[in-house]
Amino acid sequence: MKIRLISSVALLIFIISFFYSCSDDSVTAPPAPPVVQNLVKMDSGYVPGAAAIISFYAEDSLRLGYNKVYLVLYDSATNTLITNSHIDILPVNHGHSAPVENPGENAVEGKFPGAIVLTQAFPNGDLHWRFTFRVHNHFATGEPEGEVQFAIPRILDNPGKFKSFTMPDSTKLYVSYVLPKTPAVGMNDFEFTIHKNEPEIYPYDGSCSIEMNTQNLTNNNYPTGNVNPVHTSLGHYKGRINLDQNGTWRINLKIIRNSVWYDTNFEVNN
Repeated sequence: MKIRLISSVALLIFIISFFYSCSDDSVTAPPAPPVVQNLVKMDSGYVPGAAAIISFYAEDSLRLGYNKVYLVLYDSATNTLITNSHIDILPVNHGHSAPVENPGENAVEGKFPGAIVLTQAFPNGDLHWRFTFRVHNHFATGEPEGEVQFAIPRILDNPGKFKSFTMPDSTKLYVSYVLPKTPAVGMNDFEFTIHKNEPEIYPYDGSCSIEMNTQNLTNNNYPTGNVNPVHTSLGHYKGRINLDQNGTWRINLKIIRNSVWYDTNFEVNN
C-alpha cells in the first residue's frame, strides 16, 4: 500500500511538471515598452493601410545635417508593440529628397533606429520639410502596407556641422558632422558622413580618403595625435581628434577622391 501511494504521488508530480513545462513553452512575454523619455517626439499618427500607429522621435530638435531618429510602431487593433517591420523614410523639401539611413527590420529595444541628413534649414518655421514613412507591418495578418506623412515646420540651423560642395571631378557631396556631440579636452572619437548629391538617390560615398588636423582658433595651436578618419560603413567615416585645451576648434579635412581633393572643415567648441 505504501509503495502504491508513493507511486501515485510520483505520477502526480510528473503530470503537474509536464503540464507546466508545456504551458511555459507556449507563453510568450510581451516585449518591454521602449524607453523614449530621453528623446524628442516629433509627431505620431495612424498609418492608413498598414494597421499600425507610428511615433517619430529624434535625439534633439531636427536641424541641418545629420539627425539620428527613432520610430516606434504599435498594432492599431491590439496596441501591441511591433518589433519586426520594414520602414522607409522619405523626406521631401520642395519636391527634392535627402540622404537617409532606413531602419533595419528588427527593432532595437522596441525602437527602429535610422537617420536623416537634412540639407536645408528653416529656423523660422517655414514648413517646407515633410516626412513620409512607408510601413510594411510584419506583425499583422497579411503583412499590410501603408504610409503616413508628417510636416515638421522648424528645422534649426547647425553652424559648422554641414557642408555642401562640388569636388574638382564635378562630384557633388554632402558632408555631415556626427560625433563628438559634446567635445571634451583631450582625445575624442570623431565621426562624419559623406553622401553624393544625386537627386532622388543620394547614395553614401565610401570611396574617399581623408587627411585631417585640428586647429585651435584662439591661439592657432595644431596639436598632434589625430587619427585620420577611414570609411567604416554606409558612408560613415571614423577617426580620432585631439582637442588638447578648451576653446573654439576647426577640424580641417582634406577629402581626396579620384586623385583630386577638396578642403573643408567643421567647427566645434569644448
